[in-house]
Amino acid sequence: MIHLNDDMLNGAREHAVNEYPYECCGIVIGQPDNPDHDLIFPCTNIQNQLHEKDPQTYTRDARTAYFIDPRELMEIMKQAAEKNLVIKLFYHSHPEHDAYFSEEDKRMALFDNEPTYPDSRYLVISVYNREIRDEAFFEWNSETLTFEKLHL
Repeated sequence: MIHLNDDMLNGAREHAVNEYPYECCGIVIGQPDNPDHDLIFPCTNIQNQLHEKDPQTYTRDARTAYFIDPRELMEIMKQAAEKNLVIKLFYHSHPEHDAYFSEEDKRMALFDNEPTYPDSRYLVISVYNREIRDEAFFEWNSETLTFEKLHL
């Protein structure tokens, strides 16, 4: 079960629309089973800067990829630790694409074939022409060794 408050979901949706035609990215931290103290952090997608500096390594731009600013990620992790909270959710958008966990999403969520954040869930928001068409939640399944769509 996903325990998030509606303000967090609406914040992620709004972020997705505002960043269109680029992918947005962000993080929600909170207590695992209590949405009352969730905090949302819309993050900076630095994919365009990475692509511009090194297109050989970063072949995609921000229309089809995201990369959370590492300084922001570290600050969010620091705040979570200080407040005894966990990263509950990573979210990002798919402009002009459906809400699915792509191969690129899987690659970014894994380290050495293991999830970097095994207890976190992932939200993918599909945005077409500045309108949200769909969204889907995913979590790591340790038996199938893949990220699977949650059926809410």
